[in-house]
Amino acid sequence: MELERSIDISRRQSKEHMCRITDLQEELRHREHHISELDKEVQHLHENISALTKELEFKGKEILRIRSESNQQIRLHEQDLNKRLEKELDVMTADHLREKNIMRADFNKTNELLKEINAALQVSLEEMEEKYLMRESKPEDIQMITELKAMLTERDQIIKKLIEDNKFYQLELVNRETNFNKVFNSSPTVGVINPLAKQKKKNDKSPTNRFVSVPNLSALESGGVGNGHPNRLDPIPNSPVHDIEFSSSKPLPQPVPPKGPKTFLRYQ
Repeated sequence: MELERSIDISRRQSKEHMCRITDLQEELRHREHHISELDKEVQHLHENISALTKELEFKGKEILRIRSESNQQIRLHEQDLNKRLEKELDVMTADHLREKNIMRADFNKTNELLKEINAALQVSLEEMEEKYLMRESKPEDIQMITELKAMLTERDQIIKKLIEDNKFYQLELVNRETNFNKVFNSSPTVGVINPLAKQKKKNDKSPTNRFVSVPNLSALESGGVGNGHPNRLDPIPNSPVHDIEFSSSKPLPQPVPPKGPKTFLRYQ
């Protein structure tokens, strides 16, 4: 039993091994076929690579040829363009020089014409100035000059009258001062109060006069004021005050104001 069992087991194993061998052989044939297919594909790829390499070399040579031709055409085109630009530049330079000469000639002509016009205008201006200087006076200008002269004459008369009135009142003041000094005191003390006299007295404790004498009109008494002395002012002619002998017992007559109202001019 055991032997049969072992034989049976060995048969089964041999069958399994045979099945396994059959499967492996089948797989080996399949793989060999696949390898052959891959070899064919690799060979085909090598052929394609060699063809592409040849084509690439051909294309590279073609590109180099086209590049050299393009560079040659570009150089030829550049040379052609440079020649054309040089010709155009020469033409433009010639046109510019021609236009410049024409404009310069026009400018010179215009300048000469302007000089002639300026000279003519200068001559005309001088003639007009001469005519203006030698022109006749307008009636309204003559009238205005006459009025201004009359106003100046009137103003001079007014100023002269004011000066005479001033002299009259100054002499009247001197005469009244003299008469007052004769009547009341021959040498009055005339001066101004010194406000610093008291302060100086406190500081110095020396007697000081609080009055400072200043020149007054009483000195004219001894110097000679009035008619008959060489240092006296001449009295106003036809003045009734200066013709009267002053007396200490009689009051002075009232001064006679100048005749005629005073007029003043107002200038704008």
